[in-house]
Amino acid sequence: MIKKIISWVIAVTVFCSIIGYNIYQEQRKSNPDKKQIHAIFPLTGTTAAVGQHVKKTIEIYMQQNPNLPFEVKFYDNQSDPNKTISIARQISFSDKQPVFVCGIPGLCKPLIPILASMNGFLILSPSPLAEKEQADNFQRISFGHTDMYSPFVRYIQPGQNVVIIHANDESGYMATKILSANLKQKNANVLAEIVFEHKDLDNRIIILKAMSYKPDIIVVPSAPSMGFVKILKTLKEQEYPGKILADPSLRTPSLLPLFSNTELEGIYVPIVPTEKIYKEYPQVAKLLEENNLDVGYLSINVWNTMDIINHFITNQIPFTQEEFIKIGKWHGISGDLIFTANGNSTYDFWPLSVIKDGKFIPVEQVKGE
Repeated sequence: MIKKIISWVIAVTVFCSIIGYNIYQEQRKSNPDKKQIHAIFPLTGTTAAVGQHVKKTIEIYMQQNPNLPFEVKFYDNQSDPNKTISIARQISFSDKQPVFVCGIPGLCKPLIPILASMNGFLILSPSPLAEKEQADNFQRISFGHTDMYSPFVRYIQPGQNVVIIHANDESGYMATKILSANLKQKNANVLAEIVFEHKDLDNRIIILKAMSYKPDIIVVPSAPSMGFVKILKTLKEQEYPGKILADPSLRTPSLLPLFSNTELEGIYVPIVPTEKIYKEYPQVAKLLEENNLDVGYLSINVWNTMDIINHFITNQIPFTQEEFIKIGKWHGISGDLIFTANGNSTYDFWPLSVIKDGKFIPVEQVKGE
């Protein structure tokens, strides 16, 4: 037994040493005159679609702005929150005031309680999960659940029967809580809340259970993952006759090719309006499209985040919630980003679209809607 414990301690020590050495080597290559921004994202694992999209968007941003006063270093948490913490602790050994960028609440929020001990600051982006408890060492630069799902609440009518199928993570539960409360207030009937796993590729039983309630509408809030893809595909395979309202993460470019046009047809998705980006920032829209990145919520959110980081560092503004509150409203590339209390933020501009022939068409433009 003692030998097993000793072996386990040695293995953990070696693992941490390897992480620390790799981070040290990366930082040695950095420009010492530039601030290091540490981007910790799932580049592998169940939610890698988000991390890979963010990484590619940031790389394009950096290439187009070669004289920035900061560098971005990427770290793979492998879709594991424990690795996020391990990576952040190792970074803090050499960076005495680390600034982290991290998305997906379940993978990043565990950092918040330990930020003060490492004199660090966390930018949660993209992350829809609003904070209610006071914490001073982070700022969300992102849309929120209420922003994303308010089009669903507006679209669903009193008396309609609804089933919510959500991911088994903190964000999925919070989204469901907000949706259920708002729909019940509107006198819509939430018949069931059913959970699925991001890694689960066989969800026929879940879909049959949801369909057994005979709902008019099924809502699927989830981060982009293969489990989310399979939920939507299986609803189509089982010929669910009602309407499917899917999370905006369906717009993630790496997911869309996994569907046929038939599988996508008629699915409802909230989108961010893009008129402003094409009118005021056409070069950004062109860059995103040329690199197969959707001109949608994820790319827009990341671009805004990089612009804000540049603003803070260029103007030598400390990363604190107080400074974000002073900004109040940021003129983003597709709409205004508003900073609110407790490190939260909001984009208030999500219309609803329906997929027709592979295209996302605003619902108000579709006859009969």
